[in-house]
Amino acid sequence: MEKDAQLTKLKERIPFDSDKFTYEEEYEKKLSELLEDSKNIALSTLYPFLEDFEGVKLPSKYNNWQIRASVEIYKWEGNSGIKSYSESGLSWTKSNDGILSNELMDELEPPTVGVPKRRDKVDNK
Repeated sequence: MEKDAQLTKLKERIPFDSDKFTYEEEYEKKLSELLEDSKNIALSTLYPFLEDFEGVKLPSKYNNWQIRASVEIYKWEGNSGIKSYSESGLSWTKSNDGILSNELMDELEPPTVGVPKRRDKVDNK
């Protein structure tokens, strides 16, 4: 159910564009992929030592982050390698090397630092 709610919110931010998508199903598939990509980016930042995110849910406090990240990925799709651009006197530069802006990535809380202990060592001290 949560994925459907996220998809509905993302549809409000990225409306259907008949110039980019032929069918509604193609549009929804693309939005679902964006949500999955942003989820995996967040999880790989939050849990850098996990190799597989199967069954791992993104904490609900990052729902808005996931929507904003999906919009940013969509906006920059195809332009990720551009460092500067100039046309008709207008120019801009993309300042980061990642797929998402540094400001958005900074909103993810870093993992807690420490050494995991074996359960028997904690219980028996």
